[in-house]
Amino acid sequence: MTQSPKAIENRLEPLIELYLLRCEVEGRSPRTVDAYRETLHRFLAVCREEGFPEDVCHIEPAHLYTYLGRYTRHSPATRHRYFREVRCFFNWLVFANYLDSSPFASLRNVRVPQKIVQPFSREEVIALLSACDVTTQVGLRDRAMLMVLLDTGIRCSELVRIDVSDLDLHERRIRILHTKGGKQRVVSFANRCAETLDAYLAVRALEAGALFWSAHDRWLHPGVILQPNGLKQMLRRLGKRTGIPKVHAHRFRHTFATWAIEQDARELDVQYLLGHASPDMVRRYSATYNSEQAAQRHATFSSGERLVPLTAAPGRST
Repeated sequence: MTQSPKAIENRLEPLIELYLLRCEVEGRSPRTVDAYRETLHRFLAVCREEGFPEDVCHIEPAHLYTYLGRYTRHSPATRHRYFREVRCFFNWLVFANYLDSSPFASLRNVRVPQKIVQPFSREEVIALLSACDVTTQVGLRDRAMLMVLLDTGIRCSELVRIDVSDLDLHERRIRILHTKGGKQRVVSFANRCAETLDAYLAVRALEAGALFWSAHDRWLHPGVILQPNGLKQMLRRLGKRTGIPKVHAHRFRHTFATWAIEQDARELDVQYLLGHASPDMVRRYSATYNSEQAAQRHATFSSGERLVPLTAAPGRST
């Protein structure tokens, strides 16, 4: 039973539980709520180990620095998350009138390095597709999944939850109903992807249920839904078989976005198809493409090349 506001007062633990309940009531996904719970319970444990006040009104920036200092050897992304999720909790305390101001107001979060995710080359994609043994049920399934990932840019978690009823081969559309943040959308695919799906469906046999089934050895398990970990293992096996490093679903997503931008797709279209709420992530894909284009054009404006007529060739005396 939920505690009354009077029973909760300003104590940290019941307020954390109330905040998590609020996240559930407002429709945050179970995975998001679980992530918040993990982080906030970690914060609570540190507070108790360090003897910090249980009253949120008495938690000060110095206490937060001690908490954050526990994780200075963790990755910037992990530290950023531990900071952000506890700060959101304290911001809610201010919004809900449990605090006048947040102790995070004077703190700054660690910056997360912007990493360049290298998209697959055309040759790498062809090698991965060729590594699927299409004389088997499993090989047809694997090839179909690769084509869907490449042609739609959907997430691993979205791919494994596609139902046959979500697929429209005639219109070349897939309804993506189980999405990050609940933002359902429709994605398109082209003829080659349709051909691989049609070949897979011919051996899949049953008309209803999950589109992609789990498999063992060379055979599908009818009715057994493929799990995200199964997809990840399949991609790792193909990577090992072809010698291509870092074969994972997100790299297909990045490849889809980068290739689309190369073909002059609008950022708004790519944003919608990927299911992003804002264009920020799409701009990261654009930045990768733009940096590659700049590198290719470098020879036309290289400062070093302008000096060539004025200097002797390497290894020759003047």
